[in-house]
Amino acid sequence: MTDGITAAEPVYAYALGDALYLNLTSSCTLACVFCPKIRDDDWVVGGHDLRLSRAPSADEVWAQVEKLGLAGRPEVVFTGLGEPTRRLEVLLEITRRLVRSGVPRVRLDTDGLANLREGRDVTPELAAAGLQAVVVSLNAPDAATYARLCPSRHGEAAWYAARDFIRDALRQIPEVHASFVGVPGLVMDDCRGAAESLGARFRWRPHDRVGRLRELGGNA
Repeated sequence: MTDGITAAEPVYAYALGDALYLNLTSSCTLACVFCPKIRDDDWVVGGHDLRLSRAPSADEVWAQVEKLGLAGRPEVVFTGLGEPTRRLEVLLEITRRLVRSGVPRVRLDTDGLANLREGRDVTPELAAAGLQAVVVSLNAPDAATYARLCPSRHGEAAWYAARDFIRDALRQIPEVHASFVGVPGLVMDDCRGAAESLGARFRWRPHDRVGRLRELGGNA
């Protein structure tokens, strides 16, 4: 594997450990209070500055994937400090390329609001492209707490939409997690119950540890 991206280039692909992470956009639907870009204007994850001045094409992302290499990568993850499904067609195209290249696991980290934004259930498209795992940032055990932690123009409706996305994904995609950032005051057991009531695996992300390779509460 090579560290082939220069400091002058925008970062569309970056390595943490053996996995490769893909950064498709800086745009988000939510303005989460715990997000470092919202709270501190901090866009650096694992030493990589993920701020993008424009959204890249599939070919531009793929060029960086090829520079960094796929050989020996156990996983490729769509994540970053923007919402990957806001670039849905690019995400689907790159997923297909990754699957054709033999990547054993392609994962999406998402706010779970793609269906709400697109006005249709996109989970069959994600599954058809070859996505094997999805981690949905549910972030709260109830709608009111979610709206406080993850404000958007959708208000509490976004929490219900994310729950519906999880249910839809469970019918299409082999591995579905509901994740929660452990902000002060949030009770882990309540969050675990919210995930498991939907049939999703539970994932607990440590507060102020963006870019950490392993997370607590598991099933990683």
